[in-house]
Amino acid sequence: MFNHPLTEARRPLSSLPTYVRHIANNVTGAIVMVSRWIQLHCQREQLAELEDHQLADLGLTRTQVRKECAKWPWQG
Repeated sequence: MFNHPLTEARRPLSSLPTYVRHIANNVTGAIVMVSRWIQLHCQREQLAELEDHQLADLGLTRTQVRKECAKWPWQG
């Protein structure tokens, strides 16, 4: 059977040197963080597009929405 080089090179993360695991963990963490920021941005855009009566159904005011939408992504 033919083994693909990428398949042969695959090995458990625990078998890699410590510094490589740290780099992998940091890169993964950064990707997760940026992904969350993108999610927040999209959710805030959708919130800003809601009509006043829809915001009232959610118990929010236009002022609260403006304040929320003015936040930077890392402000949660």
